[in-house]
Amino acid sequence: DLWGGGPMHSHLCAATPALYILWITMAQIAGQEDREKTTALKDLLSRIDLDELMKKDEPPFTFPKTLEEFEYAFNEYGQLRHIKTGEPFVFNAREDLHRWNQKRYEALGEV
Repeated sequence: DLWGGGPMHSHLCAATPALYILWITMAQIAGQEDREKTTALKDLLSRIDLDELMKKDEPPFTFPKTLEEFEYAFNEYGQLRHIKTGEPFVFNAREDLHRWNQKRYEALGEV
């Protein structure tokens, strides 16, 4: 009988504190490893310059010098419209390129 006090019971009782200590030690080591991994990840992320990373996939910031080269004109109501489509100015000319779109918008504003 496992719980009746036989020889197996005495072995379990003797092993339980050792297993408990082993379990606590493993949990502490795992927690320390997690903290070290978190610290290393934070360090790596702090070294990444997001602006530089975003620039890698961007086209160059060269834009037309005239309103006509942008293919925009003002209609009879003073509204800026695309010459071919008649649509209003579209800020997001290129999806996922916010900085490029912003620079394009600024260049159009200057002409």
